Amino acid sequence: MELRRLRYFLRVATEGSLGKASRALRIAQPALGRQIQLLENELGVRLFQRVAKGMALTDEGECLKEALEHPLHLVDIALKNVRSQSARVEAALTLGLPPTIVPFLGTRLLRRFRRDLPKLKLWIVDADSHRLAAELTRGLIDIAMLVDVTPGAKAFHSEVVVEQLMLVGPPGTLPTLRPLLPFKDLQSLTLVLPGPQSSLRTKLAKAAAGAEISIEAALEIDSLELAKQAVLAGAGFTILPPIAFVREAERGELSGLPIGDPLLVQSVLWAIQPNWRVPRSTYNEVERVVFEEWYSAVACGEWPAHWMLDLTRLSLPFRLEQPRTLPVPPALDGSDDLNSASRDQKVQRGRATPRGGLAIDPHK
Repeated sequence: MELRRLRYFLRVATEGSLGKASRALRIAQPALGRQIQLLENELGVRLFQRVAKGMALTDEGECLKEALEHPLHLVDIALKNVRSQSARVEAALTLGLPPTIVPFLGTRLLRRFRRDLPKLKLWIVDADSHRLAAELTRGLIDIAMLVDVTPGAKAFHSEVVVEQLMLVGPPGTLPTLRPLLPFKDLQSLTLVLPGPQSSLRTKLAKAAAGAEISIEAALEIDSLELAKQAVLAGAGFTILPPIAFVREAERGELSGLPIGDPLLVQSVLWAIQPNWRVPRSTYNEVERVVFEEWYSAVACGEWPAHWMLDLTRLSLPFRLEQPRTLPVPPALDGSDDLNSASRDQKVQRGRATPRGGLAIDPHK
């Protein structure tokens, strides 16, 4: 069976009509129809049925489409990388970033990749950590930063930073006489929170059960930007890490107060898909660029977080311009409690490997 014929089938299924698919594929519509007919004859089933607006998949067609999408994606990536090696192009790579990290680190990484790895074909996916972890496990994403979400057992992953969560609201609306907001005080506040399936809601529910209180969301919004707009409009308070509202804090629009007793923190992980496709040398350079930017942001205090990863486990040495001797990244206030809180989360630290590669080495 020809791969080309299977790709034709997927295009028709995606477009919903032979006409649109033939234009996208730049082949004649009768020729495309003939290829689909040959595929149906070979399989012995009907894959499409004609409807008023084009072509609709049968049950057998739906089954085939779902089974083909991921394997054909992997084939296309493998062929592209093999060709790129002969053309001295490094590789194609997909990097997943959560919404809280994209505004802070996304532009920095794009700038560094263009400077240091100009031949790398990079695709950045902005999505919540649950979706990134699922697509990482399926092999649709190569590398991802995940917030408080552990990927499937086969994925390589390691905890990098732990950041404190804060109650966020407009200046003047937060209690300012205390360095920490007692966790129990959340029960009396109007909160704007993500949906029940989010890792934050799970964390809050667990802490609330331990404190024997109930925490409810007055408004549920999964969009980070929309949640911040709702808080700015006076809809209530939300709970975020400091980097998620850096710009609003600089403009004097939002401020934050750490939540304690128990200390509320979240982990950010570095994760790699189990079926690694790009050359090891490419991964080493990507890892170096990402971690130079990440560590620099934490070390200078721009990203308020507690650094957890042993830097000697990275594949390549850093090339930081300033300072030459790496500083110890500043921990958040109450770092002992922070370490304890991180241990309590029981975040899996990744697979142990010898020095000279992260605990997520896809080629060991």
